Amino acid sequence: MILYLSGTGNTKYVAETLAAALRDRAVDVATLPADGFTLELEKGETLGFCFPVHGWRPPQLMRRFMNGIKVRTETSSEAMYTFVVCTAGDTVGEAIDVFISDAAKSGIKVNAAFDVKMPNTYVGLPFMDVDGKEVEREKIKASVGRLAFVGTEIKKKTEGRFLNYVGKWPRINSRLLGSVFVGKLVTDRYFRVDETACIKCGKCATVCPVADIEYTKGEFPQWKHNKKCMTCFACYHSCKKHAIQYGWMTRGKGQYQFPVNR
Repeated sequence: MILYLSGTGNTKYVAETLAAALRDRAVDVATLPADGFTLELEKGETLGFCFPVHGWRPPQLMRRFMNGIKVRTETSSEAMYTFVVCTAGDTVGEAIDVFISDAAKSGIKVNAAFDVKMPNTYVGLPFMDVDGKEVEREKIKASVGRLAFVGTEIKKKTEGRFLNYVGKWPRINSRLLGSVFVGKLVTDRYFRVDETACIKCGKCATVCPVADIEYTKGEFPQWKHNKKCMTCFACYHSCKKHAIQYGWMTRGKGQYQFPVNR
């Protein structure tokens, strides 16, 4: 089984591509209980996790999920093969290290780790925007070969870390900047709706992976401010009228969803 979390479709694509190659199934973590989930695996079944990197760390929802997960299987924890794949528009920092530590606390040993570069989706800071269309296409094209490699290594149950995008300052990015990111920017309080552009279709509420947007037909969407928002920007990217903004930081910026979701 492959458990994944995805906002704009990049990680869903990775998980489903690997599931097809491995003849496995991919399950969205957002559809499972976040604070206590027992996973039943068949003897010898491989366990995989896929997540997008948020602030050089795993998303908060994935971390909560890993904190509460319990795995039941006839295979011993030492013999069970477990892998993790993270996706990022640029560098991943220590995101894999954080995930492996979280998994270990739940009794899960991670045997192999991979990263896959995908089009950038984070637009919540002044200097960050989506990739240009050419870069977007190049990243998706390159991901095909990368995923073929990842799938092959998983089939062989290869162990080790196969990380190409850790970056030059992983500790600074994940520990210092990551803590600022989680403490200040992982919030829905900056999201707002341009009422002159919004057509009240409710698409933003539908795509939100944590159900943080309240929508009633014929009315403007409202964020719940329930501390569940991951700032994955699925709402922002899915709005065809570009009616959702994150304070002033998304003004004039582009939008992106994995092509199959358009």
